[in-house]
Amino acid sequence: MNTAKNFAGELIGTFIMCFCGIGAVATATLFGALTGPGQVGLVWGLAIAIAIFVTRNLSDAHFNPAVSLAMCVGGRMKWRDLPIYLVGQCCGAFLAAGGLWLLFADSVLKNLKNAGLSMSSNAIGSAASIWCEIYPNTSAGAVSYITGALAEGIGVFVLVLVIFSITSNENLGRASRNLAPLFIGLTITILINVIGPLTDAGLNPARDMMPRIWACIVGWGTIAFGSNAFETCMVYIVGPLVGGVLAALLYNYVLRPMHKKGAEADTDNAKFLEAEEQLL
Repeated sequence: MNTAKNFAGELIGTFIMCFCGIGAVATATLFGALTGPGQVGLVWGLAIAIAIFVTRNLSDAHFNPAVSLAMCVGGRMKWRDLPIYLVGQCCGAFLAAGGLWLLFADSVLKNLKNAGLSMSSNAIGSAASIWCEIYPNTSAGAVSYITGALAEGIGVFVLVLVIFSITSNENLGRASRNLAPLFIGLTITILINVIGPLTDAGLNPARDMMPRIWACIVGWGTIAFGSNAFETCMVYIVGPLVGGVLAALLYNYVLRPMHKKGAEADTDNAKFLEAEEQLL
């Protein structure tokens, strides 16, 4: 039963997140309905918050292999549960990519035709970028794969640090449980605005790779993995996974002990003030 719940939660939550978030990218790219990382990032943030509210009682709502790995490293999830989380996340992202293709395939083909392109001759920077993130995501920047991996890694580092901090009992300054999903979503919105122009702000290996695989299946072929598949994997898989692990280690061994000391100090102060009141 727990395995089924975990799988369902990750599949449904990841599907909602990717369908709405990548859907925002599609409408921005094809129709100009949204402009810039600000508006697209806001949709992503709200989609993640909604998905967490819908599924966190099923699977704790990770939706991201980097987050799930960090939870295992941080001792918040058992290692034996990791595979089912990863499978659920990948299935959810793949189904979302497929659903969006059913909705937007005709518009994509028209977009390419208007530009004098076909799927086989299409550069990844146009309609293909709906399913296949690229770096740099702007002609104004020079972003090597090392810089891209660093950007993705730092982004996930910040995300995991926020997640650990606002869901930790030791952190007395954390947001309430009801507000936590909104703050996590807002963190994603901010990160997309900062990192988006560099790498499209994937921040999630499942969200990145499953749409690429779908794009490869429907006709984009090797274009789906960019000009160098190794570099693409370094940016969108290795960078986020390393960033998540480092954040978990930092929280467990540096911030968590500090929060515990702060909580103990607050308890001692409260006891002291109570004793003073009784004396008075």
